[in-house]
Amino acid sequence: MVQATSSTHSSPLRSNKANGISSHAHPLDPLSGEEIRAAVAAVRAFLATNRYAGKPVERPLFNSISLREPPKYSVLRWSGLFSAKDFEEAGADANAPVTRQADVHLICPITSQSFEAVVNLPSNLPGYADKSDATVAVWTPLHELIQPSLQTEELVWAEEICQTDPKVREACEAIGIKQENIAVDGWCIGIDERFPGRRLQQCFVFARLRPNDNLYAHPCDFIPVLDSHTGEVLTIDYPPNNAETGEPHPASSADAYDAQSRRERFAPPMAPQNYLPEQIALDDPNFRARDTLKPLHVVQPEGVSYSLDGRVLSWQNWKVHIGFEFREGLVLSNITYDDGAKGTRPVFYRLSVAEMVVPYAKTIFPHHRKHAFDTGEYGVGALANSLALGCDCLGSITYLDADFVTRAGGVQTIKSAICIHEEDAGILHKHTDFRDNRAHVARNRKLVISSICTVANYEYGFYFNFSLDGSVELEVKATGIVNAYCLAPGEKRDPSHEVEVAPRIAAQHHQHLFSLRVDPMIDGLRNQVVQVDSVPDDEDVGSDSNYYGNGFKTVKTLFKNSKESVSNYDAAKARSWAIENPNKQHFSTGGNVGYKIVSKDMPPLLAKPGSTVWNRAPFARQNMFVTAYSDDEKFPSDVHINQNPGGKDFGSQKWIDRNDDIVNKDVVAWPCFGVTHISRPEDWPIMPVEILRVHLKPSGFFDRNPGLDVPSSADAKSRYANEAFTDGNGDANGNGHMVNGNGNGQSENGTCCSRS
Repeated sequence: MVQATSSTHSSPLRSNKANGISSHAHPLDPLSGEEIRAAVAAVRAFLATNRYAGKPVERPLFNSISLREPPKYSVLRWSGLFSAKDFEEAGADANAPVTRQADVHLICPITSQSFEAVVNLPSNLPGYADKSDATVAVWTPLHELIQPSLQTEELVWAEEICQTDPKVREACEAIGIKQENIAVDGWCIGIDERFPGRRLQQCFVFARLRPNDNLYAHPCDFIPVLDSHTGEVLTIDYPPNNAETGEPHPASSADAYDAQSRRERFAPPMAPQNYLPEQIALDDPNFRARDTLKPLHVVQPEGVSYSLDGRVLSWQNWKVHIGFEFREGLVLSNITYDDGAKGTRPVFYRLSVAEMVVPYAKTIFPHHRKHAFDTGEYGVGALANSLALGCDCLGSITYLDADFVTRAGGVQTIKSAICIHEEDAGILHKHTDFRDNRAHVARNRKLVISSICTVANYEYGFYFNFSLDGSVELEVKATGIVNAYCLAPGEKRDPSHEVEVAPRIAAQHHQHLFSLRVDPMIDGLRNQVVQVDSVPDDEDVGSDSNYYGNGFKTVKTLFKNSKESVSNYDAAKARSWAIENPNKQHFSTGGNVGYKIVSKDMPPLLAKPGSTVWNRAPFARQNMFVTAYSDDEKFPSDVHINQNPGGKDFGSQKWIDRNDDIVNKDVVAWPCFGVTHISRPEDWPIMPVEILRVHLKPSGFFDRNPGLDVPSSADAKSRYANEAFTDGNGDANGNGHMVNGNGNGQSENGTCCSRS
């Protein structure tokens, strides 16, 4: 690492309201387009000096530019959440300045060397930053084998290369398809020992029958491998057919050369398998889109119940800063709850999906290369959709844009990358006193902060839901089109590793595993994590203490160090994990205040220890681990996972092996959740949403149900389904939607839905 000459802005960043001169309301605001341009200009000026470490850089390609977050404790000092005494008791140094910096990853395509840079950006000028004031503070040449993530422009280029390359043309002609009619999904390759030092993509090839036809229904039998710097197609791999004789499959790339010379070529399946209604109608004259769904509107006539100050959102006692980065997508920070007389209580410092991996089960070469790190290898933020009003979210919506760097150093803006809206969430609580039939019901509502990204064939929706009961939920919705490979005519599917979802179309078994990074500050800077299991009493039936045998209890295990924290979900024990503050106790239970992590979507990583994906995805080797906080430890499969072989002691495993003391410390919890996807025919040709959830629920945090102040009400727009529609102010006879006849939807005693 080389320290570059720079001018460091040492004055802390303040909000616009505080001094009126900052260009940013919050130190965690994502970089603006102007700041990205300023960082690019600073790097170009630095390179022009020719005084830097590493190989000479010609025609630099900017892979990513993102906010380098200021030190955590300095941000918390700036926010005013904690006192000097709090920092002192936690042993936290909060004196570092809050500066505005950019992390820059760039590549020289001529030498194939990559670099990291830290750029200081102005933070004390009105308006946007002046490019001339940005300076490179740190310059780090990377090892020649380290490859930053693949950028979207590279993935698009892969298709252009394959549509003109002579090797690919020959492969297309051998199976009777036109090269200009192919579509290509570029993927990271994981590991390919044949081409060390090359920046690689593996290319999945599909034929397209006509414009807007579902190309994924026509997978081809060959997989080009190309150099993403030079555009050269290095080789074309031909996966062997499923063996019917019991002969061993080629297991490695070295064996595959013989296999591909023996294997007969075959055309892709060409039967139409479409999901767009207009495409289905072209092939099926009897197809009709259903017309029986009547409109369903989400209406908020008095406006939304949240407000935004810059990127700080306030809603129903919650306050949260909304960030967005090319790699993680949504990043929520400084999450607090206004608890009335108890004041503003800190809950979480930072929540994000730090990494994910999608390992596939097919064992033969080259299918083993399919284990996509959609966060670290591509960046789900950079793959975010531009969301459409009334389609992706319903109701009254607030959208936020996202700015990213292009390879040439320009700025790409994804409009409406983030959606903010409210949703009805059913009942919050209800009870009917059967003695007098007095019913009380309050409706729940959630504030949803969401983003949807497209990773080639697949879509992921990330939804952070804040509730009136004080809970936070991360909901991941997986949809899109399952990755498909072709079967030869007459070839039988591999029953161990795939499902034939349509004739000659095999969808291989796979998993989606997500690493949620939970950086808590439950009522303070010092927390700890406890494993909570529900188990039967130890004593036998007939014993004095468990005579009838019905006893069961909770067993709590405090994680004292990082190695002890490695644990897996156990459904038989209803296992959860509680993040506690041991310095504050609940007035009634006497236990520590806390939040618990609850998820039923926690499958184990099914790849064996020592496998390629096991080596590269240490976060997925268990469902939970806990580490001591570090500003520099955000990505459990390292900063650069693309073509990184990993290993036994790789990434987050190193953090675990440090065996940090995690009792009454500043800690980070790393739950890993997901799904094991055995595809169904109903998942084809487009997959209905699969929903995965992780809950962060108050557990001894509040004195009582925090939703008691939510009023009971009846929706004035609701009506009996068999009554004629009116203007919404009444039903056909004027009172069909009212309770006890008064016009505000309330009963005479002030509760909703009382009945006698």
